[in-house]
Amino acid sequence: MIRAGSILVAAALAVSPCAHAAAPESSLTDTSLVGKWVVNIGECSDPNAEFITFLKSGAVESTRNGSADAVGFWRLENDRIYLNVLATPARLHEKLKDVNGYYPFDITVATFNVTADSFQGVGVLDDQTRYGKFTRCKP
Repeated sequence: MIRAGSILVAAALAVSPCAHAAAPESSLTDTSLVGKWVVNIGECSDPNAEFITFLKSGAVESTRNGSADAVGFWRLENDRIYLNVLATPARLHEKLKDVNGYYPFDITVATFNVTADSFQGVGVLDDQTRYGKFTRCKP
């Protein structure tokens, strides 16, 4: 799902209009979000990269190093992705590496710089704010 050090979360998001000089920004839709996305600088061909997969059913899965480390549900509303996931606390913050078990987390990702095959997001989880870049993996 989401890597605390890599993404998601912001109460307010300001994006300069100058950042969009070339092409007009698109919006994500339920249909366009469905699929497998590599997070940040990862490559789709690297099995050890971090991936997030949005399923048509509304399920979401985050994998790192080939293993699922967060699962749950997603919904998209007004360019924001709302995630309700189960994950180990260590997945979301290094200081919690010794906490065992799975716990529910709610994460909101404000999306921007959306194209057909990529988007950027700022996510919010409690008091944490993270940035991430998502690139679509082609089947």
